[in-house]
Amino acid sequence: MKTRTLAFALLVAAPSLALVIAACGDEAASCGKSQTSCNGECVNLANDPGNCGACGKTCQTTELCGNGVCNNICGAGESACQGDGGAGFCTNLQSDNANCGACGNGCKALERCNAGQCGPGCSSGQTGCIPEGGAPYCVNVQSDGLNCGGCNIACKALEFCNAGQCSSACSSGQTGCLADAGPGYCANTQTDNANCGACGTLCAALEKCTTGKCQSACTSSQVACITDGGQLAPDGSSLAPYCTNTTSDNANCGACFSACPYTSPKCVGGSCYALDATPG
Repeated sequence: MKTRTLAFALLVAAPSLALVIAACGDEAASCGKSQTSCNGECVNLANDPGNCGACGKTCQTTELCGNGVCNNICGAGESACQGDGGAGFCTNLQSDNANCGACGNGCKALERCNAGQCGPGCSSGQTGCIPEGGAPYCVNVQSDGLNCGGCNIACKALEFCNAGQCSSACSSGQTGCLADAGPGYCANTQTDNANCGACGTLCAALEKCTTGKCQSACTSSQVACITDGGQLAPDGSSLAPYCTNTTSDNANCGACFSACPYTSPKCVGGSCYALDATPG
């Protein structure tokens, strides 16, 4: 009677046992060909330091898992780290920027690993700057014209960085002027005809810059004659601006470009006379 009862119990329990075995089979089938399911995770027992040769068998920090065996291959002061692809490597966790203090703990840009801690990577007197869209770099913000006093604080053209402050590169009495093309330049706006009183203020022809103002370059007894392009010199070339005395200039008698005629070629007091004639 007992035998029949045991047989009946096994018969009843068989379907449940079959389901458990099937479930385990499905779990194992979901892992790759070279992988094994350990606690619901697919691992390669050949190189997984947490499951080396068997589920739950963990290698020491100075060991690497190879062919399912934990091997101590790292030198003094080194620890074994497992790469993303499974290949292991030895490194010094006290100084490795990619594995600082622990495997996989990478320091940020411009940081360095010192005694297992990530800290500033620039040398003494330097600051780590990260430009927009550029690579990080170390600079001295006391003298760097692109990072003067702080990161990404650029001095203007014709300025230089001194003690963290942007200062004019021009000497005393000069002003920094920016050209339309090319580098800027220093100018004395008190005397520069191209920058009279201010950068870009150009004096006209036959004018000169005096104490920051454009004034006539001709003497008190002269008049500035400036051609409009229609006046020509005797040789047929265009006339350049010039100063002249219209009271005595035969070519500009009484006014610019007013030449005395052949019959009265002499200019006296701004009027044309014959050579043997006397005014008055």
